[in-house]
Amino acid sequence: MMENNKTEKTPMKRFDLKTVKRIFNYMKANHKWLLLLVLFCIILNTAANIASSLFLETLVDNYITPLIGVENPVYTELIKAVGIMAAFYLVGVITIFGYTRIMVNISQSTLKTIRDEMFAKMQRLPIKYFDANSHGDIMSHFTNDTDTLEQMIAQSMPQLIASVITIVGVFIAMLITNIYLTLVVIVSLFIMLSITKQIAGKSGKYFIGQQKAIGKVNRIY
Repeated sequence: MMENNKTEKTPMKRFDLKTVKRIFNYMKANHKWLLLLVLFCIILNTAANIASSLFLETLVDNYITPLIGVENPVYTELIKAVGIMAAFYLVGVITIFGYTRIMVNISQSTLKTIRDEMFAKMQRLPIKYFDANSHGDIMSHFTNDTDTLEQMIAQSMPQLIASVITIVGVFIAMLITNIYLTLVVIVSLFIMLSITKQIAGKSGKYFIGQQKAIGKVNRIY
């Protein structure tokens, strides 16, 4: 009897929009106004970061360069401009701290609701389910899988929204500044995205394998 030396491939699951919508409904059920506050903070943070970047040109050209070579420079206007720049950065720091803190609270509350529903569901499962599945795999759903979900809610989701808003805002600012350099950046971006897509496709199967391995480690005999 010949041995099968082919490596079993881990099936890749596609992005499920219904699952994301269901998770969002969990968050929206008890934290609708907090989610709106998070969105406002993300938009304000993005606007402050873009404004600070654009203001650098004004700071250098209108306030720093005219003072070069002056015997008795007056720094009053420069200090005001630096204060405006500091205000932009302060708004950015406060808003990113605010929406990060809020998302942590939302994720903890959402995960508690999900774990409670999982526990209630487990109480209604037939005995044959526990015979067919190891205790380690079952516990992995309550611990490792939910921890991964918590990281997605607290970190990945706000970062994704912030990235999308930042891309739109920066793109508009780039078009206003220089159209030709914007075209160069767009071409470079497409190259980077194609490389990132290939790397993500290959690394995704290893992440799924890691989650299965953690379930085996937690198996209770």
